[in-house]
Amino acid sequence: MNVRTVLFGLGTVTGIAYLVIGVLGAWWPGHWDDAAASDQIMWGVLLVGGGAAVLAGLRIIDSSPRWGAILIGVGAVAGALVIFWTVIVIVVALTVAVLAVVYARRLAAPPSTASDTRA
Repeated sequence: MNVRTVLFGLGTVTGIAYLVIGVLGAWWPGHWDDAAASDQIMWGVLLVGGGAAVLAGLRIIDSSPRWGAILIGVGAVAGALVIFWTVIVIVVALTVAVLAVVYARRLAAPPSTASDTRA
């Protein structure tokens, strides 16, 4: 299993989960009875925005590795900020961010050749 496969699989699941949780959680009746409106807005914006950023980053990472990795990393962390109490989300967000950087660096690196004898 290579980095690209894991990144795209885990990233897609993370992005879609953020979108679904953000939309359902922000507009779930009764969930926000004791909370300020700003909390509800922050929940929706960070999760939906984070999910959209992760999915957009996955879409462009092959053509623009740097911007794709930035979008994926920022989106993964943004979504994890509002649901930080679920420790697994923090672990998944950090994993997705690291995988994005590793994959982007591999794409940006010049191809090595067998005849390259530099030490």
